[in-house]
Amino acid sequence: MTIAELGALGEFVASFGVLITLIYLAIQMRQNTKAVRLSTAHAVTEELQDMFSLLTSDEGLCDVFIEAAQNEELSGVTRVRFNTFMSNVVRVYENAYLQNRDQAVNTDHWAGIVRMMIDVTAMPAFASYWEDRRYWFSEEFQLHMNTEIIAAPPKAGVSIPGSY
Repeated sequence: MTIAELGALGEFVASFGVLITLIYLAIQMRQNTKAVRLSTAHAVTEELQDMFSLLTSDEGLCDVFIEAAQNEELSGVTRVRFNTFMSNVVRVYENAYLQNRDQAVNTDHWAGIVRMMIDVTAMPAFASYWEDRRYWFSEEFQLHMNTEIIAAPPKAGVSIPGSY
């Protein structure tokens, strides 16, 4: 075998090694993407669960939530507590929206979060909150909320949160 033939064989073996490395890296990237999506979905779910768990541990906040489900306008401490709670919930949802936009949230998981927000925004007091505080959020997110969440009708036969 000549030196030229050995060189060609070496190049072939090296090319094969590069190909195997690229396949390995592609598999690793796919697995990493899946892990990131699962982690993101878990984090968003955990944040929302923490927010709504407050309703079970704080009777006063639960009363505020019930009043918000029955009245369009809230006043005083009730309004402050509701607006603060909603600001936290909507901020978590905005984070989920941005993660979904960047394809970091599983499609089925995102659909469940959207349905939850449609129900929450159907609360009579939400309209007043959104009118007062929507400017805290990006224009892109405001458009999403207005066109895909607030404008969507709640699912028939499902009660508005707090109206049980």
